[in-house]
Amino acid sequence: MNQTVTEVKDIIKNRRLQLGLSYSELGKMCGVDKTTAWKWELGKIENMKRDKMVLLSKALDISPLVLLGIEEYVPNHPSKSGNDDKIPVYQEIVGNQLKQAIANIDNPYPHEKGEFFALSLEVKDEQLTPLLSTNEVYAIFKKQSVAENGAVVAVTIANEKAMIKKFYKFDDVVVLRPTTEKGEPMTMVGEQVNEVCILGKLVGMVSPFMN
Repeated sequence: MNQTVTEVKDIIKNRRLQLGLSYSELGKMCGVDKTTAWKWELGKIENMKRDKMVLLSKALDISPLVLLGIEEYVPNHPSKSGNDDKIPVYQEIVGNQLKQAIANIDNPYPHEKGEFFALSLEVKDEQLTPLLSTNEVYAIFKKQSVAENGAVVAVTIANEKAMIKKFYKFDDVVVLRPTTEKGEPMTMVGEQVNEVCILGKLVGMVSPFMN
């Protein structure tokens, strides 16, 4: 089923708000100013260049065919409460596929809309470990494909194992910094930026003892 211009502009607006992006942030991701991004939500997308449409679809994590009105947009359907009661926990994530969860935990953020997943991490802080029942914590992420500078994200590069890094993007440069003082930053430029895939933004950590 084809989308009308009105439907497409509404999709752009709803996805921007869902991802928490301002007009300036969306425009920067697409290489345009905030006024242009605002006009897209008014339905003025007839003359959008192909490269901008690709960038917009990537920023909003939707198919370019949806923006062309060729493909029907099928959003994720949240539960009746606006959030799942359980969050899947993964030992590791390879690429952008969330498979083979090792556990499911109660959602500690029942009033926050969105989809969540968790990564199991080993605690190596000797001062913190005695306070926990195990040396394991769950890092909980809200699923999203974009993030603001300085956000802690679960991210993969070229479909490799997911890492937890601080994310920064400047034009065609992406810098992934360690979340602690140890480790060196990773810098991607040019085409390498296209291999960076954000899986979600960190919203908190819980101990398995709490579930």
